[in-house]
Amino acid sequence: MVKMDQFLRPGVASVALLGLVACGGDKPADTAQVPVAEDSLECVTLPEGMYAFENGKFTATVLPQQQAQAGEQVTRASNGWVGDIENAFTGAGYTWMGFVARENIGVVTGVAPDADTKRRALEAATTAIMADPTGGTEISLIVDGISIAEAERGPGESLSALARGGISQDACQQALNQTMEGQKIQFPTNRGDISPVSMGLLDAVAGISMLCDDFTVEVGSHTDSRGSDEYNLVLSQKRADAVKQYLEEKGVATDQLTAVGYGEGMPLDTADNAEAWGRNSRTEFKISRRP
Repeated sequence: MVKMDQFLRPGVASVALLGLVACGGDKPADTAQVPVAEDSLECVTLPEGMYAFENGKFTATVLPQQQAQAGEQVTRASNGWVGDIENAFTGAGYTWMGFVARENIGVVTGVAPDADTKRRALEAATTAIMADPTGGTEISLIVDGISIAEAERGPGESLSALARGGISQDACQQALNQTMEGQKIQFPTNRGDISPVSMGLLDAVAGISMLCDDFTVEVGSHTDSRGSDEYNLVLSQKRADAVKQYLEEKGVATDQLTAVGYGEGMPLDTADNAEAWGRNSRTEFKISRRP
């Protein structure tokens, strides 16, 4: 690549090697005069810019104004509407907040200083995404990926990492495992309806499932040992069905999901105390290849 305003400077050995001679006369400050075929010694005036010399010819690659335009296009392409949304976050005062989008899923990311700031930031983010011409049309699921400093991590943290990387069975299962690590889908005692406090967590599960739509997801519900076997089987199936329905309402395909109630038959802890009951009453998600 040759920059024409520098090409004819003294001491450039390649000029002699290429059989070029300098043209006479004055040249404007923004142009370079370059000889064409040696037998004619005819000079042509080329605008300053970047050129390639191949097969005895100079070919313009990028002129100054094109360079500027190309830079703007690269910036727009790399940021695009997602960048516009992040700029809106910054304009609202949430400089620490980011946004990851893949397909029709958006994850609001970052680390908030406290729970109240997180709540207000997430509300502002949702408004900005829905107000954006592209985001409001393409994003159907907005997931909370905001962590709180020195406290809880955002439920969509692993989803945002999955959205940035490759999709595979192992990556999908890992994302689900990490999302559920130390977390539980909460249900009122002896009931099958989902507690509202768990909906953000299930939104993250829904997002992972939608990105992993080449695979099936089993919703497995387990209870503790209190109550009869028959009662716990029925209760666990109700809870599994409720989770499946919630995921479907968020956009996960019905044929991707199965709901299985395991009752008390697969305990993690066989002790008969509150700690064991808490561990054994759980919801698990298993990724499998489609038949």
